[in-house]
Amino acid sequence: MNTPERLSELYPLFEHATIPELEAMLARAETREEKILWRSLLNLKFQLAQERIVGERLL
Repeated sequence: MNTPERLSELYPLFEHATIPELEAMLARAETREEKILWRSLLNLKFQLAQERIVGERLL
C-alpha cells in the first residue's frame, strides 16, 4: 500500500467517497494499519464537511 502508484490512486477514491462509503471501508479493513488509514480518512472527511458548514478553515 505504500507505493507511490497506490497512494496516487487513494486520493481520487477519498475525494469522491461519501462518509458512509468510508465507514464501510473501515468496517471491512482487516489489519490494524488499514483501520488506522480509513479512520484517518474518515476523520478528515468529517473535518472538511465541518469546514463547509461552519464556513471557517480548520486546517
